[in-house]
Amino acid sequence: MRITKQNEEFVRLYARDEGRLRRYVCALVPVMADVDDILQETAIALMRKFDQYDSTQPFFNWACRFALFEVLQHRKRAKTRGRHFSDEVVEAIAAEYQEHQQLSEQRRTALDACLRKLGDQDRRLVELRYFSEETVESLAQRIEEPVAKLYRSLARIRYLLATCVHKSLAAEGTR
Repeated sequence: MRITKQNEEFVRLYARDEGRLRRYVCALVPVMADVDDILQETAIALMRKFDQYDSTQPFFNWACRFALFEVLQHRKRAKTRGRHFSDEVVEAIAAEYQEHQQLSEQRRTALDACLRKLGDQDRRLVELRYFSEETVESLAQRIEEPVAKLYRSLARIRYLLATCVHKSLAAEGTR
C-alpha cells in the first residue's frame, strides 16, 4: 500500500483529535459499547472524504459533523434495541458540546498565555507539579520547601492564573 501525503496528513489530524472526538461521541451515545463502532465508521467516512476537507477550518469541527451523522445512522440501525435519546436530544447535545468545546479551547489558549506571564519560579513550580506525576509531598521534599508553604504557593499561582484567564476571556467577550 502506498502512503500519500494526504494519508499522512489525515492520520496526523485524526490522531491529534481522536480523544476529543471520542468524548464528543460519548456525550451523544448512552451505550458505551457502541462508541468504538461509531468512531470506526466515522474514521472511514472521514478518510473517504478527506480530499474535500478545507484545511483553513478546524479538523475537529469537520470531524464532528461526520461523527454526528454516524451517531444518527447508528441510532436508526439500533432502534429495536431499547431506549434511546430522541434525535432532537442528540442534536441538542451535539450543538451544546460544540459550543462547550469552543469555550474550552478559548480557555486553554488564555491559560497558555497566562502561564507565559508567570515569573520563572512560579512557572517552574506549575510545571513540576501539574505536568508530572509528582505529588505535592514528594515535590516539597525535592525542592526542600515545607509542604504547607508549597500548597500556599500553588494556591496563589492558581488564583493568579484563574484571574488572568477570566480577564482574558472577558476582554474577548467570552464568558
